[in-house]
Amino acid sequence: MTDLALCKSPMELKTAVQNGVRASRRALQEFLAMPKDVAATEVLTAFNQIAGALNGWAQQANVFQQVHPDPAMRAMGTTMEQEVHGFQSELSLHRGVYERLASIRLDSEADFEDRRFLDHSLRDYRRSGVDRDEATRDRIRLLQEELLAIGQAFDRNIVEASTSIRVEGGHRELRGMPPDFLASHLEDEQGGVSISTDPQDYLPIMLYAESPAVREQLAFAYNNRAYPENIELLDQMLRKRRELAVLLGFADWADYVTEDKMIGSGAGVAEFLARVIDRAMDLGRAQYAELLAAKQRVQPDATRLEAFDVSYWTECVKRERFAFDSQEVRPYLAYPSVLQGVLATASELFGVRFERREEVATWHPDAHTYDVMEGEQRLGRFYLDIFPRPGKFKHACVMDLRDGIAAGGGHTEVLPEGVLVANFPQPTATDPAWMLHTQVTTFFHEFGHLMHHMLSGRHRYFGFGGFGVEWDFVEVPSQLFEEWAWDHQVLAKFACHHATGEPIPADLVDRLRAAEEYGKGLSVLRQMYLATLSLQFHTSDPETLDTTATLHALRPKITLVQEQAGTHFQASFGHLNWYSAMYYTYMWSLVISKDLWSQFAKDPMDREVGARYRQRVLEKGGALDASEQVRDFLGRDYRFQAWEAWLQA
Repeated sequence: MTDLALCKSPMELKTAVQNGVRASRRALQEFLAMPKDVAATEVLTAFNQIAGALNGWAQQANVFQQVHPDPAMRAMGTTMEQEVHGFQSELSLHRGVYERLASIRLDSEADFEDRRFLDHSLRDYRRSGVDRDEATRDRIRLLQEELLAIGQAFDRNIVEASTSIRVEGGHRELRGMPPDFLASHLEDEQGGVSISTDPQDYLPIMLYAESPAVREQLAFAYNNRAYPENIELLDQMLRKRRELAVLLGFADWADYVTEDKMIGSGAGVAEFLARVIDRAMDLGRAQYAELLAAKQRVQPDATRLEAFDVSYWTECVKRERFAFDSQEVRPYLAYPSVLQGVLATASELFGVRFERREEVATWHPDAHTYDVMEGEQRLGRFYLDIFPRPGKFKHACVMDLRDGIAAGGGHTEVLPEGVLVANFPQPTATDPAWMLHTQVTTFFHEFGHLMHHMLSGRHRYFGFGGFGVEWDFVEVPSQLFEEWAWDHQVLAKFACHHATGEPIPADLVDRLRAAEEYGKGLSVLRQMYLATLSLQFHTSDPETLDTTATLHALRPKITLVQEQAGTHFQASFGHLNWYSAMYYTYMWSLVISKDLWSQFAKDPMDREVGARYRQRVLEKGGALDASEQVRDFLGRDYRFQAWEAWLQA
C-alpha cells in the first residue's frame, strides 16, 4: 500500500499521466490476450486492472486544473485530462473488450460484486455505443472529445471571470455591512472601495448592503461572469450533447443521462419537478408577499421584488419577525473552531479520527493533509483547500483524487484520497475569520461527500466507491450531514463566543433555525427553477434554443422574481457542465435525506444509528443500488412525507 505522489511540476504531471495511460494500454492488451478458458473472475479482475493503472493520475490532472496555483500546472492538467479521456473513450468503444465481457457466463454461485461489476460494465458499454457501426463509433468518439474540451473551457472561463465593481461612495454606500467586512475592504485614495464577484464578497453584499444600487451593480457583474464567451460554448455543448444522445438511440440528452439514474428518464425528472413546485408554490407566494411588504415600508412606490432584493429583504424580515440577525451568530463561528467542530462531529458519529499530516507536501501552503484512522488502521487521506485565491475553483466541492480498492485479485490495497475545496474567509493574526452559518452548513455538506468517499473504498472493483452510486443519490450523504450543523447539541461543542467563551445559546440556535425555515419556500422554488432550466436546455431543440430568452422567460414563472435585465446567468452556471440535465439531483436527494434524518431525530449523535448508517449506506458506495441501501437503513422504501413535513413546518 503506497500513498499517491503529488506531482510537483507540469512535466512531472505529464510523465505520470502518460505512464499511467501506457500501463493501462498494456493491461488492455493483456486482457485481450487471455485464453478463452480462463475463469470468469480472472477475466473480470484483468478488466478491472485496466482502470487501476490510471487510478490517481487521471484524477490528479482534473484536481490540479481546478485548484493549482501555477497556471502552467493548470494548463497541463487540462491537457492530460484530454489525453486520459481519449484513451477512456477508445476503451469504452472497443468491440473486442465488449465481446469478451459479453461472453462471460457467471454460475449461480457467483459473488454479488462480480455479477454487479459485469452487469454494470456491459450496461456502460451498450450506453457508450459500442454496438454501433464503425463510422458511428468514430463520430461518438469525436463528440466525446469535443464535449470534454468545451466543458473544460466553460469551467476555466468561470474561474477566470472573477471581476469587481467600484463603490464610489466607499463605506458611506456600504451601510449595513459587518465591521470586519469594512475592515477588509478599505477605501482607496479616492474614497472608493473595490468589491469582487467572488463568493466571499458577493454573499455578504447580497445579505447586508442597504443600498439597492450597490446590490444591483454587483449582481449585474456577478451574473455576467464568463459572458459572452460561455454563451457560444454552451450552445456548442447543447448541440453536441443532443447529437450524441440521438446517435445512442435516445430522444435527447436528458433521457440519455438519466436512464441509469434512480429517476430513470427525462419525463421522470419533469414529473418530479412539477410535484415539488406544486408543493412549494403557495408557501413561496406568501413569503414573496411578505418580503415585498417589507420593501414597501422603505420604498412605498415599489411594485415588485428584484432579483437582487430577495436575499436582503429575507434577512430584514428574519431580523424583524424572529428577532434574528445572521450576524448575531458569527461571533460564535470562527473558522478554526468550525473546522474542529466538523471533524469532531464526523469522528464521533462514524467511529473514526482525523490526524493532520503536516509533513505531507501539497500544491499550496493553504492546503492541508489529513488521514482518516480507525484504531491503528488508516482508511484514507484527504486534503482541505479552503481559502480563496486567484485561478482557483470559485465555489465548494469535493473532488476524487484516488479511488480506494480492496486488496486481492492481483493488486494491493489502495486507499481512497480526496480534496475538499471551498472559498471560506481566511483567518489572520488579527481576524479569526467569522463565518456565516450558511458557510458552516456548506462545510458540513462537503464533508458529508468526503466521508462517503473515504468510507466506501473497500470494494474489489473500481466504480463502486461513493462517487459510483447513482448520480441522483450522490447528494444524499452531503445534504444529510448538513442536519448536524443545525443541532444545538452539536453546535454547542465548538461554537463558542470569541469574547466570553460561552457556547452558543439554545435560544439563538432556535431562532437561527426558525429564521432559516422561513425562507425555504422561495429557496425551494429557486432550486426548482435551476433544475427546470437545466432540463429545458437539454430537451429543447438546440438549433432554435435561445438560452438567454429561455432563462428570462422561465424564472418569474417559478421563482416569482424577474431575472435582472441584461444578465446572462447561464454563462457562469457551472452545473450545466458537471450535472448537465441533472440539477434536480439536489432536491431529489433532499427528499431522501429528510427521510433518513428521521432515524437520527431523537439523538443526532446516536453512535449505534451512526454505525448503521455508515455500514448500510456510506460503505456501500456504488456496490449496491441506492434504493436498496435506503431500504436496508430505513427498513422500508423512502417516502415524501418527511420532506413535505419539513417544507410546511
